Amino acid sequence: MGALFQAYGAQLVDAKGNITVKSDAVKQVLEYAQRLVKVVPPDVFAWDDASNNKYLISGQGSLIMNPPSAWAVAKRDNPKVAEQCWTFPSPKGPQGRFAPGLPFYWGIWKWSKNIPAAKSLLAHLSERSSIEQMVAASGGYDIPGFSGLREFKTWAEVGPPTGTVYNYPPRADQIVSIAGAPAPVRIGNQIYSQATITKMIAKCTQGGESIDKAIGWAASELEGFMRT
Repeated sequence: MGALFQAYGAQLVDAKGNITVKSDAVKQVLEYAQRLVKVVPPDVFAWDDASNNKYLISGQGSLIMNPPSAWAVAKRDNPKVAEQCWTFPSPKGPQGRFAPGLPFYWGIWKWSKNIPAAKSLLAHLSERSSIEQMVAASGGYDIPGFSGLREFKTWAEVGPPTGTVYNYPPRADQIVSIAGAPAPVRIGNQIYSQATITKMIAKCTQGGESIDKAIGWAASELEGFMRT
């Protein structure tokens, strides 16, 4: 949902920390969400992290917005479904084509018992040859942080079908984004962890509230985040 909002240029809080949720762009993306919800499973708002995987693997669903974990599980549990899976970029919105990102970072505690050895290990794991091995081991699931490390043969060769996850790493015109951006970190963290974006959608779809009322609720929440 964060990538969807970004595709419309719909920011809840801008990079300077100003609340910008009361905008035409936010209204437009919520109007789209109202149309979208009508064609998704009615229980979607109760899904957990594994639900969309199960939806695809069961044969009930034909499209999910997801990393290739669903394909990997299908390859193990329902090969006939796995053979028909293909990954493609997110749809393009008025402001561009955005892909949801969830970055992870490695670090070393300053009280670690052997900091030089830890630094040496991280340096080794950050070498191109090591990263290529990790990508291969994950079946292409793990995406390196640098675009120059996204041309490994794994994505083109893994299957079935061959090349099924080739389009998974962000390429060409895709922009990686994090839900809550570009708000300052302390505000963006709250938007993300409190699921403000998805709650707005729930309110004006399942909750029976108007778009204006859902936006007003979000503005109040954001004001509260500013005070914490």
